[in-house]
Amino acid sequence: MNLIFLGDSLMQPNKADTYPQTGWPQALEGLLKDPSCHIEDFALNGRSTKSFIDEGRFNEALKVASKGDCCFISFGHNDEKIEDETRYTTPYDTYQKNLSYMADEMMKRGVKVIFLSSITRLKYQDGVLLHTHLEYPKAMKELAERLEVPYIDLEALTYEDLSKYDYETNSKNYMIFPPNTYENYPDGKNDTTHLCRKGAAWICSLVVPELKKIPYLADIFN
Repeated sequence: MNLIFLGDSLMQPNKADTYPQTGWPQALEGLLKDPSCHIEDFALNGRSTKSFIDEGRFNEALKVASKGDCCFISFGHNDEKIEDETRYTTPYDTYQKNLSYMADEMMKRGVKVIFLSSITRLKYQDGVLLHTHLEYPKAMKELAERLEVPYIDLEALTYEDLSKYDYETNSKNYMIFPPNTYENYPDGKNDTTHLCRKGAAWICSLVVPELKKIPYLADIFN
Protein backbone atom coordinates (compact mmCIF):
# COMPACT_ATOMS: atom_id res chain seq x y z
CA MET A 1 0.00 0.00 0.00
CA ASN A 2 1.24 3.49 -0.86
CA LEU A 3 0.55 6.32 1.55
CA ILE A 4 0.40 9.33 -0.76
CA PHE A 5 0.82 12.82 0.68
CA LEU A 6 -0.38 15.95 -1.11
CA GLY A 7 0.30 19.25 0.58
CA ASP A 8 2.63 22.15 1.24
CA SER A 9 5.82 22.76 3.23
CA LEU A 10 4.40 21.26 6.42
CA MET A 11 4.42 17.89 4.66
CA GLN A 12 7.31 18.42 2.26
CA PRO A 13 10.24 16.02 2.69
CA ASN A 14 13.39 17.94 3.56
CA LYS A 15 17.02 17.03 2.91
CA ALA A 16 20.28 17.78 4.68
CA ASP A 17 20.56 21.27 3.18
CA THR A 18 17.43 22.48 5.02
CA TYR A 19 17.92 20.58 8.30
CA PRO A 20 16.39 20.81 10.91
CA GLN A 21 13.24 21.68 8.91
CA THR A 22 11.19 18.50 8.63
CA GLY A 23 7.92 17.58 6.98
CA TRP A 24 5.83 15.62 9.43
CA PRO A 25 5.40 12.56 7.13
CA GLN A 26 9.16 12.09 7.46
CA ALA A 27 8.63 11.33 11.14
CA LEU A 28 5.71 9.06 10.26
CA GLU A 29 8.02 6.65 8.45
CA GLY A 30 9.46 5.39 11.72
CA LEU A 31 5.98 4.62 13.05
CA LEU A 32 4.95 2.27 10.25
CA LYS A 33 4.75 -1.34 11.36
CA ASP A 34 3.37 -2.74 8.12
CA PRO A 35 6.36 -3.41 5.79
CA SER A 36 4.05 -3.31 2.77
CA CYS A 37 3.36 0.40 3.35
CA HIS A 38 5.44 2.95 1.49
CA ILE A 39 5.32 6.74 1.80
CA GLU A 40 5.06 8.66 -1.47
CA ASP A 41 5.33 12.33 -0.49
CA PHE A 42 4.51 14.85 -3.22
CA ALA A 43 4.07 17.83 -0.90
CA LEU A 44 5.98 20.93 -1.91
CA ASN A 45 6.90 24.19 -0.24
CA GLY A 46 4.64 27.14 -0.99
CA ARG A 47 1.92 25.27 -2.83
CA SER A 48 -1.80 25.81 -2.55
CA THR A 49 -4.50 23.56 -3.96
CA LYS A 50 -4.46 25.79 -7.04
CA SER A 51 -0.72 25.87 -7.73
CA PHE A 52 -0.32 22.18 -6.84
CA ILE A 53 -2.75 21.30 -9.61
CA ASP A 54 -1.68 24.01 -12.08
CA GLU A 55 2.00 23.07 -11.90
CA GLY A 56 1.29 19.40 -12.63
CA ARG A 57 2.30 18.16 -9.20
CA PHE A 58 -1.04 16.45 -8.71
CA ASN A 59 -0.72 14.63 -12.02
CA GLU A 60 2.63 13.27 -10.84
CA ALA A 61 0.93 11.87 -7.75
CA LEU A 62 -1.78 10.23 -9.85
CA LYS A 63 0.89 8.24 -11.70
CA VAL A 64 1.77 6.26 -8.55
CA ALA A 65 -1.79 5.91 -7.25
CA SER A 66 -3.48 2.53 -7.41
CA LYS A 67 -6.37 0.68 -5.84
CA GLY A 68 -5.97 0.18 -2.09
CA ASP A 69 -3.63 3.13 -1.56
CA CYS A 70 -4.38 5.97 0.87
CA CYS A 71 -4.05 9.64 0.00
CA PHE A 72 -3.61 12.32 2.66
CA ILE A 73 -4.54 15.81 1.46
CA SER A 74 -3.60 18.87 3.52
CA PHE A 75 -3.68 22.40 2.12
CA GLY A 76 -4.63 25.81 3.45
CA HIS A 77 -1.52 27.75 4.47
CA ASN A 78 -0.97 29.06 0.96
CA ASP A 79 -4.55 29.07 -0.29
CA GLU A 80 -4.92 32.02 2.09
CA LYS A 81 -2.42 34.18 0.12
CA ILE A 82 -4.93 36.72 -1.19
CA GLU A 83 -2.15 38.85 -2.68
CA ASP A 84 -0.97 36.00 -4.95
CA GLU A 85 -3.37 35.08 -7.76
CA THR A 86 -1.31 32.00 -8.64
CA ARG A 87 -2.11 30.49 -5.23
CA TYR A 88 -5.13 32.17 -3.68
CA THR A 89 -8.43 30.32 -3.43
CA THR A 90 -11.69 31.19 -1.70
CA PRO A 91 -12.66 28.72 1.06
CA TYR A 92 -16.15 27.71 -0.08
CA ASP A 93 -15.55 28.01 -3.81
CA THR A 94 -12.19 27.37 -5.48
CA TYR A 95 -10.59 25.76 -2.40
CA GLN A 96 -13.39 23.21 -2.08
CA LYS A 97 -13.49 22.67 -5.85
CA ASN A 98 -9.77 21.93 -5.98
CA LEU A 99 -9.92 19.58 -2.99
CA SER A 100 -12.93 17.85 -4.49
CA TYR A 101 -11.16 17.41 -7.82
CA MET A 102 -8.12 15.81 -6.19
CA ALA A 103 -10.24 13.57 -3.99
CA ASP A 104 -12.48 12.49 -6.87
CA GLU A 105 -9.55 11.64 -9.14
CA MET A 106 -7.93 9.57 -6.41
CA MET A 107 -11.15 7.77 -5.53
CA LYS A 108 -11.76 6.93 -9.22
CA ARG A 109 -8.57 4.90 -8.96
CA GLY A 110 -9.71 3.09 -5.84
CA VAL A 111 -7.61 5.24 -3.51
CA LYS A 112 -8.97 6.07 -0.07
CA VAL A 113 -8.78 9.80 0.76
CA ILE A 114 -8.21 11.51 4.11
CA PHE A 115 -8.41 15.29 4.54
CA LEU A 116 -6.30 17.10 7.16
CA SER A 117 -6.57 20.81 7.96
CA SER A 118 -3.44 22.94 8.32
CA ILE A 119 -1.54 23.03 11.61
CA THR A 120 -1.69 26.12 13.81
CA ARG A 121 0.92 28.81 13.33
CA LEU A 122 2.71 29.87 16.51
CA LYS A 123 1.26 33.39 16.41
CA TYR A 124 0.19 35.24 19.55
CA GLN A 125 -1.59 38.53 20.19
CA ASP A 126 -1.61 39.93 23.71
CA GLY A 127 -0.47 36.56 24.96
CA VAL A 128 -3.30 34.68 23.24
CA LEU A 129 -2.59 32.06 20.58
CA LEU A 130 -4.32 33.06 17.34
CA HIS A 131 -6.41 31.10 14.88
CA THR A 132 -4.87 32.15 11.54
CA HIS A 133 -6.51 29.84 9.01
CA LEU A 134 -9.78 31.72 8.61
CA GLU A 135 -12.58 29.59 7.13
CA TYR A 136 -10.36 27.01 5.42
CA PRO A 137 -10.58 24.28 8.09
CA LYS A 138 -14.37 24.65 8.23
CA ALA A 139 -14.57 24.51 4.44
CA MET A 140 -12.47 21.35 4.37
CA LYS A 141 -14.60 19.73 7.08
CA GLU A 142 -17.80 20.58 5.21
CA LEU A 143 -16.43 19.05 2.02
CA ALA A 144 -15.21 15.93 3.82
CA GLU A 145 -18.70 15.37 5.18
CA ARG A 146 -20.19 15.86 1.72
CA LEU A 147 -17.74 13.41 0.13
CA GLU A 148 -17.98 11.05 3.10
CA VAL A 149 -14.22 10.89 3.63
CA PRO A 150 -12.36 11.04 6.96
CA TYR A 151 -11.35 14.49 8.20
CA ILE A 152 -8.67 15.18 10.80
CA ASP A 153 -8.80 18.70 12.20
CA LEU A 154 -5.10 19.34 12.68
CA GLU A 155 -5.77 23.02 13.24
CA ALA A 156 -7.92 22.18 16.27
CA LEU A 157 -5.63 19.42 17.55
CA THR A 158 -2.50 21.57 17.38
CA TYR A 159 -4.24 24.65 18.78
CA GLU A 160 -5.52 22.69 21.76
CA ASP A 161 -2.13 21.15 22.47
CA LEU A 162 -0.19 24.40 22.04
CA SER A 163 -2.60 26.14 24.40
CA LYS A 164 -1.38 23.92 27.24
CA TYR A 165 2.13 25.37 27.18
CA ASP A 166 3.99 28.66 27.01
CA TYR A 167 5.65 30.16 23.95
CA GLU A 168 9.14 28.99 24.91
CA THR A 169 8.01 25.38 25.18
CA ASN A 170 5.99 25.51 21.97
CA SER A 171 8.75 27.21 20.00
CA LYS A 172 10.86 24.05 20.22
CA ASN A 173 8.49 22.46 17.70
CA TYR A 174 9.04 25.17 15.10
CA MET A 175 11.96 26.59 13.16
CA ILE A 176 12.75 29.03 15.95
CA PHE A 177 16.31 29.15 17.24
CA PRO A 178 19.16 31.64 17.81
CA PRO A 179 22.14 32.24 15.50
CA ASN A 180 24.82 29.57 15.17
CA THR A 181 22.54 26.77 16.33
CA TYR A 182 22.48 24.99 12.96
CA GLU A 183 24.99 25.15 10.12
CA ASN A 184 22.26 25.76 7.53
CA TYR A 185 20.98 28.84 9.37
CA PRO A 186 23.94 30.80 10.76
CA ASP A 187 21.70 33.81 11.43
CA GLY A 188 19.11 31.73 13.27
CA LYS A 189 15.41 31.55 12.45
CA ASN A 190 12.16 32.92 13.81
CA ASP A 191 9.80 30.87 11.66
CA THR A 192 6.43 30.38 13.36
CA THR A 193 5.02 28.18 10.58
CA HIS A 194 7.47 25.42 9.69
CA LEU A 195 8.40 22.42 11.77
CA CYS A 196 11.75 21.23 13.03
CA ARG A 197 12.49 17.55 13.62
CA LYS A 198 10.96 17.64 17.10
CA GLY A 199 7.88 19.36 15.69
CA ALA A 200 7.37 16.70 13.03
CA ALA A 201 7.38 14.04 15.75
CA TRP A 202 4.94 16.16 17.75
CA ILE A 203 2.50 16.30 14.83
CA CYS A 204 2.72 12.54 14.41
CA SER A 205 1.92 12.11 18.10
CA LEU A 206 -1.35 13.95 17.42
CA VAL A 207 -2.12 12.44 14.01
CA VAL A 208 -1.44 8.75 14.56
CA PRO A 209 -4.10 8.23 17.27
CA GLU A 210 -6.62 9.80 14.89
CA LEU A 211 -5.50 7.63 11.99
CA LYS A 212 -5.85 4.51 14.13
CA LYS A 213 -9.55 5.32 14.47
CA ILE A 214 -9.95 4.77 10.73
CA PRO A 215 -10.56 1.01 10.25
CA TYR A 216 -8.37 0.51 7.18
CA LEU A 217 -5.45 2.33 8.89
CA ALA A 218 -5.84 0.88 12.37
CA ASP A 219 -3.15 -1.77 12.09
CA ILE A 220 -0.38 -0.12 10.08
CA PHE A 221 1.07 2.19 12.75
CA ASN A 222 3.00 1.47 15.94
